[in-house]
Amino acid sequence: MSSVQNPIPPKADPAIYPKMRANALTMRDPNLAGDSITAVLMDWHVGNGTASVLAASDGTASLYLSSGGGFIGGGQRYPQLREAAQQAVHLATKLISQFVATETTDLPPSGEVYFYVTTSSGVRRAVAKEANLRNGADPLLALSNTMQHIVNL
Repeated sequence: MSSVQNPIPPKADPAIYPKMRANALTMRDPNLAGDSITAVLMDWHVGNGTASVLAASDGTASLYLSSGGGFIGGGQRYPQLREAAQQAVHLATKLISQFVATETTDLPPSGEVYFYVTTSSGVRRAVAKEANLRNGADPLLALSNTMQHIVNL
């Protein structure tokens, strides 16, 4: 008689987070016209760490947690997730005047949310105060809500 053992799932590795985030911030799609947005990344504090949600023009959607957990690429399998990712890119395109070119891709300090977009010419960043997003007083509110919707799907 053989015994069936329940394997212990591997523990999340926090070292993966900066690598996944760096990959997201270097995404470029050479097939996009002009300086179109390839990807949007939103970083914010959760508990004792940071969460980053990715939305890409091809419908890729991922969530990275600094604890090492997360979800990768669900937009290929789930149409609602793909549509939400593409909607986030569309909103970021409309809000591009809120973004400034940046050479650094730091994580936000507590109380702030950073939004990054990648284009063929580089990375741009916009900053929002969490309090302003909560009370609806920030121009990035619709983008924040769409990125949160990706997390909730």
